[in-house]
Amino acid sequence: MNVADTPSILGCLALVTMVAGMAKGLTGFGGALVMAPLFGLLIPAPEAGVLIVLIHFATSLQGVRSWANAVRWRTVIPLALVAMACTAVTTLWMASENAVELRRLVALAVLASTVMHIRGWRWLHDSGWRPTFTAGAMSGALTALGGIGGPPAVYYLNGIGQGAALRANLLAYFAVLYVGVVALFVAEHQVHAPQLSSMVLLVPVFVLGVSAGERLRRRVPVRRVDHFVSALLLCSGLVALLT
Repeated sequence: MNVADTPSILGCLALVTMVAGMAKGLTGFGGALVMAPLFGLLIPAPEAGVLIVLIHFATSLQGVRSWANAVRWRTVIPLALVAMACTAVTTLWMASENAVELRRLVALAVLASTVMHIRGWRWLHDSGWRPTFTAGAMSGALTALGGIGGPPAVYYLNGIGQGAALRANLLAYFAVLYVGVVALFVAEHQVHAPQLSSMVLLVPVFVLGVSAGERLRRRVPVRRVDHFVSALLLCSGLVALLT
């Protein structure tokens, strides 16, 4: 589907992107989780996943000088490499699957991630090869499905560092992952001119939403913000699952 030739769909995508950006600005997460199920209602799931990855790729290296030196690269690189490999495998599998079933699978993944966040689930691990492979495989598969590979990486890296260290590791992980996944999508001829033109239009909308969310976060109690974003993610997943 050529998104650029359908202004009404592009307008809906822009609205979802704005809301997703605000969710990320408010809490630091949730952007792709809002986008994936709702994008899947407007365009085919594989195309939605590629577009979400492109949007995040365009902003993944922002502020790199401020966090690059704090990154634990020996942890981040293996995790990202496993994720890239599993993204490639999942992409091949998706080619033979029904679009509706893929959209519902994305919705279930969003709902599961949201419930785990609400319940405050934590992953205690020894950062050995098994947790690394598990987190990387899940992150890669979810990245291919809808660009929603963040939660497994967050839970994994949260067990290694907190605060500024966690933030630096996450930013580095996503920067490496998105660069590799975009290269993979290009090699597999999944990135086309209409998606690039849509990305150019949607990235500023996403950045504007993030900025608005960050400003709003300073005025609203943290607990209320978290409840709002969790409710938004639940609604997003349920709409996609039941539609």
